[in-house]
Amino acid sequence: MPEVVAVSSNGKEALEIFEQGLEDLIRSCRQPTEKRIRYGNLRSEISRGAGNGEVANAAVVYETPGGSTTQINITYDESEGTFSYLSDDLDETVVCGDPLEVVAMVRRHAQRIPEKRMHALFDAIDIWMSEGKSRREMFSEMNKLLQNEFLGGRITTEELKAGIQHIVREHNRSRG
Repeated sequence: MPEVVAVSSNGKEALEIFEQGLEDLIRSCRQPTEKRIRYGNLRSEISRGAGNGEVANAAVVYETPGGSTTQINITYDESEGTFSYLSDDLDETVVCGDPLEVVAMVRRHAQRIPEKRMHALFDAIDIWMSEGKSRREMFSEMNKLLQNEFLGGRITTEELKAGIQHIVREHNRSRG
């Protein structure tokens, strides 16, 4: 088990430091709207336990083009003064007492969202291609993603451009 570093003797303070750091991170990914879409409409919700020594749960959520949702779950055990979450490879539970370390993990994950969104878009295009859709049909699908009512499921103009380039490149490759 990893060493637990106590930030303070007051567990509520560690949770408050985490909440503020998470709020600042998410705020930085929300303006302007293009950036908010690029980060999959990143948002969080923290639910606190009712009594002393309770567990608080934080859910950090975002979407990829088309509306697939990803969630990062973090729990904070006030009586133990520890945060826990799944490792990047999802193979183990990481336990630590430093709220700034947890915010840093969420920040690293958030920094990869634009790349994950681009991969998801290219995967969708590849599926459309394997289904035999014409270029015109794929461009129509891209337009739907651009105008999607679900903010996190939309694509940015940058993603639109890259998606169109991927369609043209892969369509030409399959014909040649």
